[in-house]
Amino acid sequence: MPRRGPEPMLAMAMVTTRRTFAATIACAALVLAPMPMPADAQAQGAATPAAATALPPIPQPPATPPGEPPSAGNISWEEILAKYSDPDSRFALLEGADGIRVHYKDQGQGPALLLVHSSVGDLKDWDPWVAVLSKHYRVVRLDLPAFGLTGPVPSGNYSIDRYLTLVDALMDHLGIERFAIVGTSYGGLVAFRYAATRIERVTALVLASSAGVEYGGRGGTTERVRSPVRSFKPELKTPEGMEAMLKSLVNDPARVTPELVRRKTDYFNVVGRDREAFVATALYERGNPQRVLAHVRAPALVLWGDSSRGLSAETAQAFVDAMKHSKRTQKIVYAGGGHLLHIERPEQTVKDVEAFLRRELPRR
Repeated sequence: MPRRGPEPMLAMAMVTTRRTFAATIACAALVLAPMPMPADAQAQGAATPAAATALPPIPQPPATPPGEPPSAGNISWEEILAKYSDPDSRFALLEGADGIRVHYKDQGQGPALLLVHSSVGDLKDWDPWVAVLSKHYRVVRLDLPAFGLTGPVPSGNYSIDRYLTLVDALMDHLGIERFAIVGTSYGGLVAFRYAATRIERVTALVLASSAGVEYGGRGGTTERVRSPVRSFKPELKTPEGMEAMLKSLVNDPARVTPELVRRKTDYFNVVGRDREAFVATALYERGNPQRVLAHVRAPALVLWGDSSRGLSAETAQAFVDAMKHSKRTQKIVYAGGGHLLHIERPEQTVKDVEAFLRRELPRR
């Protein structure tokens, strides 16, 4: 596949954490099995993706940072893989992204789009959307490092830049050159930074309750979102604590099902997982996100709930205003909507996203 030309350079100041993290990851030996190339990629003459495994290696937990208590996880990787992988699960060793072993799903045919989950999320959160969108689009979704069934970053580098490189490596692996990108909450921060720095790759951008922009006249600094994952309170390892946290982010309690609570609790109890995610979610960036958003050229849709905890509806307008060079921008605010709209209102939100994509992208 032909490589892309030089990408625009953006000055981004990185937040340094208060502690120095030593993350020593031991990777198990990998046995790779070839994975068939998707039919639409063959039709487009895309390069054959690199080999992917049917079963991933068992990741090793990162070392405990100095001064921090040891990991309290009690579920092994063997158990979590057996419980939550399914026939659609794919695993790829992405050498171009620090050797991350990523869990993803690739479903449907047509124009491609990538779904990026929140900091309390995993790729299964998108199931209702994928059931609709995969009828007309090729839908790729992944578990970010430290979440779901994706292993840790071998180098311990959980920066936003590393996540952008991960997106590059995964989509190159799949032979997808151009695609729409959708992100919610922390995934929105990843999505808009990707769209701003990989202009020629992104066909459309959807942000749902995105992190990354602070509403108001405080100099445009990135909002220091205190992710519920970040401090890893012990109660998040219990079903009761996880349920309470999820209900604070979803305004329809009925959407917080026992299955959802159990899955999130299990993922938080994987051995070493709390240490991984502490590192990952500590690396929110400062800088001037409005300046970053000004580089977005793709058409953009912003979805927001007017009752989103910690992120006011005015923040949605701040995103729209900042994307002043976008081909087109659209904003939809849901009355009474909470933070995780794709979980709380999957039927309405996917309908609105599909209408946006239908206008902006050709489809089969």
